[in-house]
Amino acid sequence: MRNKILYTGLNYPQVKEFCGDMVLAPYFCMGFSMLSLMTADGFVNVNEGDTICRDEKGNFYVETI
Repeated sequence: MRNKILYTGLNYPQVKEFCGDMVLAPYFCMGFSMLSLMTADGFVNVNEGDTICRDEKGNFYVETI
């Protein structure tokens, strides 16, 4: 089972498959794509180049570049 995925800005279908209903569709701002991801701490932004991680309990968090 994968526990990380890099968000490239072009791979939303794969990110959606990985995160399910915990991720909102991408939106574009000043030429960049961003997502919103539900974590244990609430919604966080995911920017292009960030890595979405899932811990052993199934909780999501983001590693930024």
